[in-house]
Amino acid sequence: MNWTDLIQHYGYFAVFAGSLFEGETVLMLGAYAVHQHLLNFWMLIAAAMLGGFIGDQFYYQVGRRYGQKLIQSKPELAKKIDKASQFIERFPVLTILLMRFAWGLRMVLPIAVGIKAYPIWKYIFINILACFIWAWAVVTVGLKVTHGLHIFWAKMLSFDDDIYTVIAVVACILFGRIIYMAVKKLRT
Repeated sequence: MNWTDLIQHYGYFAVFAGSLFEGETVLMLGAYAVHQHLLNFWMLIAAAMLGGFIGDQFYYQVGRRYGQKLIQSKPELAKKIDKASQFIERFPVLTILLMRFAWGLRMVLPIAVGIKAYPIWKYIFINILACFIWAWAVVTVGLKVTHGLHIFWAKMLSFDDDIYTVIAVVACILFGRIIYMAVKKLRT
């Protein structure tokens, strides 16, 4: 089995599994696969939406059922939840719509929404929309980035061997992730 077959057979599942948590890195890799015509754009969006939605619902339920115990047992988490609660109280719909873009608070925000006992059906409806916006935005940006990287590496390499392009794209995405984590660590 070659790389193309693996991506075509397990790519959507990998995006689904990655989207249960933060998911941007795996979704960017999925965008590269769409750029290479290995995955379908709308199926990738659907896999990311489903994974993101299920993950958010899980964290919402954790907050709703075990939120007070979490706050009492983990003081660092309590600080983040308190900060998130301020946004939820002022802008509940906007917070839910944009929570997937709040890196570092990705799991805390749905927990905080659950602790605040936000109505479940409203949360589900807004979260479906939020998951679509997130998946569409990340994949669209990912397509633009991978297209630009593909052009860049095609010009940098005197020959166009797919493995070098894949390695270059993955290295650039991982490099970006490392920089993001370093900046995040410096801010805390």
